[in-house]
Amino acid sequence: MIVLKFGGTSVGDAAAIARLVSIVRGRAAERPVVVVSALARVTDTLLSLARRAGSGDEREIDSGIIALEQRHQEIAESLPGAADALPGIRNDFAVLRTALGCARNRLVAPSELDAIAGLGELASSRLVAAALSGAGLESAWVDIRPIMVTDDRFTRSTPYVQVVNSRARECLRPIIDGGRIAVTQGFIGATATGVPTTLGRGGSDFTAALLGAALEAERVEIWTDVDGLMTADPRIVPLARTLAAASYEEAAELATFGARILHPATALPLVRAGIPILILNATHPDRRGTTIEPEARLERVGDSPIRSISWKQGITVVNIRAPRMLGTYGFLRALFEVFERHETVVDVLASGEVSISLTIEDRSRLEPLVRDLDDLGEVWIEEHRAIVAIVGIGLRHTPGLAARVFNAVWPANVEIISQGASAINMTFVVKEEDGPDVVRRLHQEFFGC
Repeated sequence: MIVLKFGGTSVGDAAAIARLVSIVRGRAAERPVVVVSALARVTDTLLSLARRAGSGDEREIDSGIIALEQRHQEIAESLPGAADALPGIRNDFAVLRTALGCARNRLVAPSELDAIAGLGELASSRLVAAALSGAGLESAWVDIRPIMVTDDRFTRSTPYVQVVNSRARECLRPIIDGGRIAVTQGFIGATATGVPTTLGRGGSDFTAALLGAALEAERVEIWTDVDGLMTADPRIVPLARTLAAASYEEAAELATFGARILHPATALPLVRAGIPILILNATHPDRRGTTIEPEARLERVGDSPIRSISWKQGITVVNIRAPRMLGTYGFLRALFEVFERHETVVDVLASGEVSISLTIEDRSRLEPLVRDLDDLGEVWIEEHRAIVAIVGIGLRHTPGLAARVFNAVWPANVEIISQGASAINMTFVVKEEDGPDVVRRLHQEFFGC
């Protein structure tokens, strides 16, 4: 069996869902499990409605709900058999109305945000299941929440993998063995007591990977709106090329530092099982895409040792200057205990004799984080930064590479540089507004376009 995950743009409208149905039909003999995201932009809209509920903007809330429900209804009525999903979808929006009504004129709790945000995937998966059945492909809609059991860290919950493994087999195996196509959701789950959670944005890739590992799939296919992993973001570099193959490590580095095609955690469950991932374009399903596997044969793109350039904006740099760290031990332990206490992930780190700089993406706990860091030394923040990551073959052992990189980056200023144990990655930080031009200049330097 195989797992097929379709992102929001792959279920964005009736035409996209019709293409999805065609893709699944072509793989029906391989006994697929289908994982879908919410329709494009729906999750963002739901979160916006939740914020407006807190401010009491009733007119905007009501019109927003009506627009969302109408969009789903129009798609359902445009696809053969998909109107069978409408009773369930109407129930989802009734739940949304109740949740937003309860949240009006007060701060919306993280648990409520998760319950609201997850409703988009429930509705989209109902549409897809009904569309498949209407096309003659027997399907079964599955609520993933009793399977995807997580902790209660709302908005970014972590699944209990062993529980997920056993429940996925118990709930999905009978559907697969019965010849039906299971259709379920991506980034939602629930606590052991049934309270809805989410895995964080992009978590539907992770769900697909967890299900693939639990069910011992032959492969996991991630269907998106680009041709695969590329030498750069094609929205910045229109002539970027597609990588035919990539290693798990390479894909993870690119995902961590901004490549939006794959969730950074996706590979983890599949590495242990040795299950390959395919990144494919739902708009052009005939294209080859990128295969990610442990034994991927990595080839240079032309004469360049670099295979891909990614970037991530919205970065904040946290600087700590502490003269007492010179010649002492235990300072880094104390430093990272602060980040652990505030559940803040560090992306890039660079250290000097008496100072250290770290980058973070999540600013939600920045103020208390800085207060605690003040106990360790002088702290200052630099906002609106971007991380640029270069991934390639043997970068640590390529003479003259750094000179080529930083000549290409000029006139932008490089503020932090990091090249750790990995031989395939080099990262540095620039001002956010410089990021796209830096990526373009690097791509021109190493790929000639």
